[in-house]
Amino acid sequence: MLKLELTAEHMSTEYRLLLKNAKQVVLVCRNGEKYLVKEGMQSLAVVENASIVVGKDGLIKAVGPAIAVDSQFHEASFENIIDCSGMCMLPGLVDAHTHPVWAGDRVQEFAMKLAGATYMEIHQAGGGINFTVEQTRSAPEESLYSSFKQRLQRMLRTGTTLVECKSGYGLNLDAETKMLRVIERARQELEIGISSTYCGAHSIPK
Repeated sequence: MLKLELTAEHMSTEYRLLLKNAKQVVLVCRNGEKYLVKEGMQSLAVVENASIVVGKDGLIKAVGPAIAVDSQFHEASFENIIDCSGMCMLPGLVDAHTHPVWAGDRVQEFAMKLAGATYMEIHQAGGGINFTVEQTRSAPEESLYSSFKQRLQRMLRTGTTLVECKSGYGLNLDAETKMLRVIERARQELEIGISSTYCGAHSIPK
C-alpha cells in the first residue's frame, strides 16, 4: 500500500476545494519523479480511499488517505466540498500532438478506404490534406474559432487539461497566421491550457 506524506501549507485555514473520499486517486509518480518512462510506466502510484485539498490559488496542497486529510484539515474551511465516493480521480491528460483547427470534413474518404484506396490514391483524387487546406483557407476566421472552441470544450470535458495545438492546414502565410490567431484567441479566452505550434511545413502545397 502506498503511503504518502501530506505536504499541506499550514499558513492558511481557508481553501478553495476539498475532494473527499475518492475510491482511488492516481498520482502516477510515487517517489517525487517528474515523469515515468519504460518499465516505470507499468506501476502507477494509486492511493485508495483518498482526498485532495486545493488552495485558493488553484494549486493542490495535499493528497493522501482520506482519514489523514480529515485529521490534518479538520479545522480548515472550504469554499466547496465534493464527495467523490465511488469515483476515481486522474491527473489531467496532456495531449501533446494535435491539429485541431480546420474546416470541412473528409467523411467521404472512409468509403474509399473501406474499398481499399491508399492514402496517396485518396490524395490524388482530391482528398487528403489538400482538401482540408482548401476548406481551411476559405473559411472565415470566426467560423474556424467557433468549431475549434467546440473541439476544445469536448476535450476539456473528457479530461484533457493541456493541449498542444498546431497550425498546418493553411500552407501559406495568410492562412497559417489566421490559424495561429484562432489558437491564440482560444488560449486567452478558454479554461483549457494551450501550447501553440507553427507547422507551416506540414505538407507540400499544391
